Amino acid sequence: MLVMKTIAFLNLSNPCKKERVEPTIAQWKALGYTIQVSPYLYQESTPEQRASVFNAFVQANIPFIFDVSGGDLANQTLPYLDFNAYQKSTSCFHAYSDCTCVLNVLAPLRPCVLFQIAQNTNVEAIDAYLRQEDTSLICRKGVGGNIRCFLKLAGTKYFPDVKGQDLFLESHSGNAYRIASYLAQLEQMGVFDQIASLTFGQFTELKQLHQMDVLVKKAEALSIPCFFTDEIGHSKDSKALLLEYRK
Repeated sequence: MLVMKTIAFLNLSNPCKKERVEPTIAQWKALGYTIQVSPYLYQESTPEQRASVFNAFVQANIPFIFDVSGGDLANQTLPYLDFNAYQKSTSCFHAYSDCTCVLNVLAPLRPCVLFQIAQNTNVEAIDAYLRQEDTSLICRKGVGGNIRCFLKLAGTKYFPDVKGQDLFLESHSGNAYRIASYLAQLEQMGVFDQIASLTFGQFTELKQLHQMDVLVKKAEALSIPCFFTDEIGHSKDSKALLLEYRK
């Protein structure tokens, strides 16, 4: 028998397209889940408005909160998010891509999950995860996420303490030049001197362009353990990364 759960959908980044998200919402309704949806999901809104929805869902202790957006605007919401409420809540925030910058501010307070539920094909694994019957959807633990959006925190008060952490990086877009520049920035910030290990996930455009050597060469040049995985990224069958900062 299905254990009734509530799933909340919101966007801390750009407005979503109905045709992309509505099938996902309908799918989980059909599977018996109670759904709450942000009133700003498909429309232009202020950072305060988008953050207020997150805050309300967290304060209500909705167990599973999924950001189904992407784009550029997630970092606008950081000054308006109720971090104390998230730390005290039993909610778990799930997001990826542009929301990497939000996830890595929340994760040092309480774990959250790098994952995009919209149009993901791992329906059985997600369902088992939501029922709390199986956790195979989450295949790794670490910090980080999308390399471009992780770097949005650079130079701000929100950049996390990465000392001794296992850093995970992925990217959908970006050719060798762009990714090389991101890696150089992380190196110049001293990140690679502080972390315990580095894992590269899916780098979609790099792979399409046959330019993965930029990652291989960086891994070979670093003095820390480096790994590669195709399990996590922007693909429709991507698994999840539990974002958890070790104290």
